[in-house]
Amino acid sequence: MQKQKIILIASIIAFPLFSLAQSTPSDNKSNQSKTVNTPFATPHNSLNGGTIASQFDYINKSSNNYQEYKVVKKTSLEKLEKNIVDSLKGMQSKLSNVNTTLNNHDNEVSSLKDSLIQINQELKTTRDQKESFSFLGILLSKSTYNTFVWCLIGILMFALLFYVYRYRQSHTVTADAKKTLDELKEEFDQHRKKSMEREQKLNRRLQDELNKRF
Repeated sequence: MQKQKIILIASIIAFPLFSLAQSTPSDNKSNQSKTVNTPFATPHNSLNGGTIASQFDYINKSSNNYQEYKVVKKTSLEKLEKNIVDSLKGMQSKLSNVNTTLNNHDNEVSSLKDSLIQINQELKTTRDQKESFSFLGILLSKSTYNTFVWCLIGILMFALLFYVYRYRQSHTVTADAKKTLDELKEEFDQHRKKSMEREQKLNRRLQDELNKRF
C-alpha cells in the first residue's frame, strides 16, 4: 500500500513533465491504436544520480508513447521509488541533524544564560563585599557606615558644644559668686573695723568716767 502511494505521488509530481509528451506529431494521433516502439536513447545510469527532477525527465524521455499516455517500465518506477524514498530518508536524516544541532545550540544558549546569571550574581556579591564591611559583627554598606559615623560625629560635636556652654555658664556663675563673696567679705571687714573702733571709743569713754570718779 505504501509503495502504491509513493508511485501515485511520483506520478502527480511528474504530471507536468508528462504533459510535454502531448505535443507529438499528427501521425501519432491518427494511429492511436498503435504503440510506437521507438523510444528515445536511454542515458547511461540516469536513474543512479542527479536530482529527482532530472530522473523524472529521464523517465519521460525514455518511455514509450501510447495514445495520450506514457508507458513506463516497472523497473524504472521501482528505481525511481527507491530513489525518492532514499531522498526522503536523506532529507529526514538532514532534518534530524539540523534539529539536533538546533537543540544543541538551544542547550548551549541556555547554559550560557545560566552562566551569565551566575556571573552577574557573583559580580553583585563582589560589589556588595567591596562596598561594605563588617562593623561590630554587622555587615554595613559604605553609605550606611558613613551616615553612622557622621551622626556620631554630630552627636559628639553637640555634646562638646553643650559642655563648653555649661562650662562657661558655670564659670560665670562661679565668678559672680566669688565677686559677691569678696564684696561681702570686704563689707564684713569694714563692719568689723567700725565695730572695733566703736568699742575702743566706748572703752575710752568708760575709762575716762572711771578716772573722773576716782
